[in-house]
Amino acid sequence: MAGSETDNDIGIGSQEADTDLYAFPCSLAQARFWILDQITPEDPALNVAVRWRLRGRLDAGVLQQALNAVIDRHEILRTSYRDVDGEPEQLVHPAAPIQLPVIDLTLLPEAGRHEERDRISQIEARKPFDLTQVPNLRATLLKVEAEEHIVLVTVHHIASDGWSMGIIARDMMEFYQARLRARTPKLADLPLQYADFAVWQSEWMKADALKNERIYWTSQLAGFKRFDLPADKVLEGTGTAPAFILGRQLPRTLTDAVSALATAEGCTFFMVGAAALMCLLHRRSGCEDITVGTQIAGRDRVELNDIVGPFINTVPLRARITGNPSFRQLLAQMHDVIEGALLNQRMPIEDIIAIAKPVREPGRNPLFSVNLICQRSFISTDERPELSLIDMPSVSPGALYDLNFFFVERPDGWRISCEYDTSLYNKATVEGYLAQLQDLLGGFVADLDRPVGEVGSHAPLPASAQQSPSVRASEALDSRVRVEAELAEIWVNILKVPILSVKDNFFALGGHSLSAFRMLSRLEKVFGKRISFDDLQSHPTIGELAKLLGGPVAPEAKGAVVMQPHGASTPIFALHDTFIFQELVNHLGQEQPFISVPLPTFVEGEAEVSQAEMVEHCVRIIEEERPNGPYILLGFCAAARLNVAIARRLIERGHAIELFVTLDAWAPGYSKRQSRLKGKLGRFSYQIQSGLYYARCLLGGAEQRRHALRRIRLFLQAVFGRTSFGGGPDEDARIGHWVSEAGRNEDGRPLPMPILTFHNENMPLGYFLDRTMGWSALTSKDVTMVSVAATHEELIRRNASRMIGDVIRATLKQQSGH
Repeated sequence: MAGSETDNDIGIGSQEADTDLYAFPCSLAQARFWILDQITPEDPALNVAVRWRLRGRLDAGVLQQALNAVIDRHEILRTSYRDVDGEPEQLVHPAAPIQLPVIDLTLLPEAGRHEERDRISQIEARKPFDLTQVPNLRATLLKVEAEEHIVLVTVHHIASDGWSMGIIARDMMEFYQARLRARTPKLADLPLQYADFAVWQSEWMKADALKNERIYWTSQLAGFKRFDLPADKVLEGTGTAPAFILGRQLPRTLTDAVSALATAEGCTFFMVGAAALMCLLHRRSGCEDITVGTQIAGRDRVELNDIVGPFINTVPLRARITGNPSFRQLLAQMHDVIEGALLNQRMPIEDIIAIAKPVREPGRNPLFSVNLICQRSFISTDERPELSLIDMPSVSPGALYDLNFFFVERPDGWRISCEYDTSLYNKATVEGYLAQLQDLLGGFVADLDRPVGEVGSHAPLPASAQQSPSVRASEALDSRVRVEAELAEIWVNILKVPILSVKDNFFALGGHSLSAFRMLSRLEKVFGKRISFDDLQSHPTIGELAKLLGGPVAPEAKGAVVMQPHGASTPIFALHDTFIFQELVNHLGQEQPFISVPLPTFVEGEAEVSQAEMVEHCVRIIEEERPNGPYILLGFCAAARLNVAIARRLIERGHAIELFVTLDAWAPGYSKRQSRLKGKLGRFSYQIQSGLYYARCLLGGAEQRRHALRRIRLFLQAVFGRTSFGGGPDEDARIGHWVSEAGRNEDGRPLPMPILTFHNENMPLGYFLDRTMGWSALTSKDVTMVSVAATHEELIRRNASRMIGDVIRATLKQQSGH
């Protein structure tokens, strides 16, 4: 028990006479949940229910001990509540141990285990709590396989919030490991308990510290009218609302682009997501004045970060969408609205309701029917030697709102979900909301200045795209739909991302040369028609590609793709796939022109395109787009080698190269320019360093192992050539061969251009290898080397792209200053 006063003036409550109970006033959040429980007794919607997958050898007895240790550590989990003259009071108990029931699902046929898992999960999530009793936490263990279990943990909201569930997971795993090894848990002593915070908050509220916040909310909610989205059904009764959660994983390329957009606009991912939701609600309802709710973590003091308890507060977000504004204008509005809510977040929601004076309906939230939550998952994967904890999507205990939208970032990326009241909405309606919300995000990224009423016109793929081949072959589908469905399935298998629209772009979803040639080879086998790489770059969406597969391919001259036309700066011409630099373009901003130069097809029939032909092709495109220099050239991997020959040709034609940028590429001709001994030592050093790196990857996590195996396979294919691995044609090996040949004829004469070269942090350097990767021999100017914390494939995505953009901008700014 945190019994003594602290320097934060947070003190202990009173001890009940002749008992071991300690009585405290309730916090504002606790009082709110207590009142809700009084209005709708034992409402399961007030539960917080989570599921964690446990992989490895599990001792259920030790896990039960660990959960009880968590309850001992956090007083709020062994607290009951009572009514004292109409006010709730909390009573902290000295102990409240639980039992951990174990249900063995391995006795069922494998096909029925998931169904039974979900059925039991739903039952456990909806079991009510009696707030006059302890504890406020219960758990059930499901055995799914010999070394796979699922633990169902449910806590009443009066004792927990989402952040708290992450604390419980962390502490449970640490207590489990400590007891298993008979050691002391590595957990710092808690400076406070939740009851101490409740005492402090009670005193703080008496000081009338919310005068300025009251002024803000009075202004913000002037003329307030509750917003409701049209429902599918008529609401009947006011009982507990059954609820269901639907969700979908967002493509990594989309969420990274949204993050880049937010950064460029001085916003957060939450602000972009909130603006997209407001746009969706506006278009679905026609309303111009929309208010939704959101939850604020409320942990604005460091000493609260490790304490279990309900710190969240709910605040309204109000948007006024009049005159068909652009998304940029709506985003700027949401920036101000959310920033204002954060600065005035301490006003209790009950006081905000009193300010708004809404018309009340029994059993319904008086301020809003739609809620929005945007957060990183509070529960991260916890890998331990014997046992790993992995977060799983939750089941819904019940609906607090008609519609509750979630943006949650998990280890595998951002996921959008919606918990909906099944007495009001149909599943198909909510699926449509999620599809349109994703579509709106993509539309906003593509064009920030389009009017809100026009953004996001993509239609979801037909359901056939996710059905079995036999269903897709049904005569009920016309040939176009069948082709789109086949394409979607092929893309999903190759890109490992969900395909949701006929306008999804292969390169924007993460496709590159290697995956493109694999995909085109598959298309030729399935449809019996050859599509060239050039054709794919001209028709990169499912809809466009389906047209090509359904009819003759019209020859089309390939030219530059202007990815960012604005700005007076020296244009960047980027060699490689058309869309792989989209995230870099977004981060460089609207003052930096960026033009993609598509490479011609690597292979036409059996004849490989020569380097000379490629150089002339690219120089022609650059001069057609910008007849006069200077230029900035940028290339990734093998394209950077080709860029050297392009730079020589442009300089010969009288153009200047202001900056030469390479991404993870060794200078062409580097090996050729070494002595025989130094060349052998360099190759040996490279192989040793690479081998050690891939060995570390193979011993690491699943993602590292996949990366290592893929790189090893590509290396072997490049070494043994295109006839290896079964003797058939292999496009990966074919491209690997071209990469190894690119630039072999480079003579090494220095060029008058500064070189900025980025390399992944695991690139073998030193130990008989040139630390500039051979580039210092090719310039009479400076070479700047920049290490990036990313794998080779990640160098053009995610945070790496942002870092590269920052360095390029800083370099150009420094050059212009000189």
